[in-house]
Amino acid sequence: MANNKIANVRMEEGYMRLTIEYHNPMEKAEICKNVALLEQKFNIYPEVIHRRENKSDCFSSIEFSGEEYICSRTCGDFIEELLKELDIKKCERD
Repeated sequence: MANNKIANVRMEEGYMRLTIEYHNPMEKAEICKNVALLEQKFNIYPEVIHRRENKSDCFSSIEFSGEEYICSRTCGDFIEELLKELDIKKCERD
């Protein structure tokens, strides 16, 4: 399956969010599986929200907030590894 996922990272004081846009709804399972594995590995549990705008536009949002996440490098490591596991080579940043 071709990788058609697009990632965007947004960071503000006390907040970091990775949004992944994809066009095949079946990719949601791959994202969920990798998030669950990384939650166990890093012992952090971000908020994960999935949205489907229409038949082909889907989004997963992985959000970190609060000092326990933002005041360490762990959530950045989580995001980097998730992008690697999902074979997303480029990430935009707001």
